[in-house]
Amino acid sequence: MRKFSLITWVLRMLPDNTEHDDKLPDPEVFTKNLIQGFKSKAVHNKNESMFFFWLSMGGALTAPLFLTLGSGMFLEKVVPSMLSALVAFSTTWLQLRKPQQLWALYRTSQREIEDNLHKFQYKILDYKDSAHPEKLLIERVSKIALDAHYSWLPMVPNPENIQGSSKQRTQES
Repeated sequence: MRKFSLITWVLRMLPDNTEHDDKLPDPEVFTKNLIQGFKSKAVHNKNESMFFFWLSMGGALTAPLFLTLGSGMFLEKVVPSMLSALVAFSTTWLQLRKPQQLWALYRTSQREIEDNLHKFQYKILDYKDSAHPEKLLIERVSKIALDAHYSWLPMVPNPENIQGSSKQRTQES
């Protein structure tokens, strides 16, 4: 297994127009880029979560209406079957991909980094007494980013989790 490199991960979050020569980026720019990266991931997962939630709810609520009020083979059988399949897919997607948990993780990380940036900018608390507040900022926001990565890892679906949950359901029955 390849060892995770925090520097590689952070550099991937920086925009393409950032120079990557021997000069290190300004700590505020570095931090703002991390904030933007977490913000865009949070927005993506929020939108994904809301889309599949509403697809699941809408399909579950409208399928019975087509069954009871529909006339003809298409409205009575095909449409409810397609809606049920969409509901099953969206529910499974929400359970396996967990976009609502990722949304919370990324938004929390974004807020923690913003909090550290504000404390750094106004030189309050630990940043006021630090001999090197820039290094303290980089250290703290890098730790937040790494902690987010380690919190994200268990949420990634893998074959063992999927097989384990289906075995557990079978044993509970």
